[in-house]
Amino acid sequence: MNKGLQIERDSFAIINAGADLGRFSEDEQIIARKLIHTTGDMEFAELTCIPPGAVAAGVAALRRGVPIICDVEMVRVGITRRYLQQYGNQIHCFISEPDVLARAGADNLTRAEVAMLHAAERYPEAIYAIGNAPTALLKLLELTAAGRMQPAFVAGLPVGFVKAEESKARLRRTTIPHVTNRGPKGGSPCAATVINGLLVVLGRAR
Repeated sequence: MNKGLQIERDSFAIINAGADLGRFSEDEQIIARKLIHTTGDMEFAELTCIPPGAVAAGVAALRRGVPIICDVEMVRVGITRRYLQQYGNQIHCFISEPDVLARAGADNLTRAEVAMLHAAERYPEAIYAIGNAPTALLKLLELTAAGRMQPAFVAGLPVGFVKAEESKARLRRTTIPHVTNRGPKGGSPCAATVINGLLVVLGRAR
């Protein structure tokens, strides 16, 4: 067996032995296990939040070729593109677009907020992967509540001590299909991992 695959298999065996994932369905366990693997943090077995039907909704959106919008480039580059080729899903990140930069300065908004406004005008029903900017998730929720967005799925795991926990708590109170976590932990690798986990589930379903 390839050495890298063996290391991954051994890692998952350690996770299975050390983490209680019994509250998750089989497909949900794939997501939770990958989050633990990505972070090296067994606590994600307790912190991860996946409402019923969310994984199925995310997988269905990927199968339809729905585009994926990322809050930062680190999330975008963390998504395994080869799995997307069959379905034609495009991946976009608008955080550094000239229009976004100009509007953020003019309107005294964060770039992440303006990037969500930019995305809402172009891809209101996309899959959204947010791992860095709580303000991006809060703006997405604001726009959704106003009827300007209808995200197919949200991987909402922004990291930090300012508004991160609040933004994820708000996401958990919505009916948007999503994966998130409690508390300040998270990050761009986590958001990318959730999308990659959905792709694994999609691959198993083929």
